Amino acid sequence: MAANLTSGTSQSYDAGHGIRIFQGVEPDIVMIQEFKYGGSSTSEIRSFVDAAFGTTFSYYREGGSGIPNGIISRYPIIQSGEWNDSSVADRDFAYARIDIPGPTDLWAVSVHLLTSSSGSRSTEAQQLVNYIQQQVPAGDYLVIGGDLNTASRGESCVTK
Repeated sequence: MAANLTSGTSQSYDAGHGIRIFQGVEPDIVMIQEFKYGGSSTSEIRSFVDAAFGTTFSYYREGGSGIPNGIISRYPIIQSGEWNDSSVADRDFAYARIDIPGPTDLWAVSVHLLTSSSGSRSTEAQQLVNYIQQQVPAGDYLVIGGDLNTASRGESCVTK
């Protein structure tokens, strides 16, 4: 599931609407955007994950960002981090390598592309392609999800 489900203008899950959607959908893996809750301390984020998904779920949340991306997973996260998005200062591309059932790992990448112009989104998409080519093993599964902020499927950031 890709999820930018914050409520109102505060870019936060505090209001609870997004939590109720997560509880209803019951996803196994979520690429989440604007991953803020309460004061966003480690204990508050853990509380959010527990309430929305359950206490057995793992998560990764990028650090130092104004509106961070993250990954939440029913399956163990065996590697995680962030790849720099040089087009924007308040978030990066969050990734997690997940040990899904079977012999092949899944790489989940959470993105939140800019709204300003398709040229910026195209630059972001090219950066992402480069990171994936450098980091993700050819035999592993890959899913990219998030808030693309595109106006059409024909934008260059989608067709790269």
